[in-house]
This record gives sequence, C-alpha cells and structure tokens, in this order.
Amino acid sequence: ACGADTVVCKAGRQDWWDDVAAASPEGYAAIFDANGVSTLRNSYDALAQTGRLVIFGFHTNLPTVSSTLSPWHWLRMAKGMASMPTFEP
Repeated sequence: ACGADTVVCKAGRQDWWDDVAAASPEGYAAIFDANGVSTLRNSYDALAQTGRLVIFGFHTNLPTVSSTLSPWHWLRMAKGMASMPTFEP
C-alpha cells in the first residue's frame, strides 16, 4: 500500500494500537495523523526517537452535525484545540 511495509486496519477495533507497536517495536520514522485530539498522544508515542508526526486533520475535533454550526459547536471545537497535548521531544 503506497510503499508501506505494514498496514494496520483499525476498523471496529479498540486494540489496534497494539498492532501498531508490534509491527515496529523501534517506532516509526513517520506517522500521518488525520484524527487529531483523540489519537495524537498514541501517534506521538509510536514514533522512533527521530520520527516525524504529520498532523493533517482534526476529524475528532469537528462536530457531527449537518446543519449550521451553533456557537456551542464553536466553543466545543475551541475547547478541543485548547486541550490538545503538547510534546517536548
């Protein structure tokens, strides 16, 4: 799959991070995270010492409504952004 050595399917599973760790015990050179707040900590923890974490989306921070966003939705998104973990390598 696009030159990847391993592909981990997380569909319907809670323990998929165990597969991530087993596939590369030394960590990964790069992780591309589209989920955001809910997966950043685990993504960072799965990196090799000199690995890169590329964040290109915040899927779990977005509201799941089909109508116009209310002020409450904007406040919840701001709270999610404020509660994102910070990393000091």
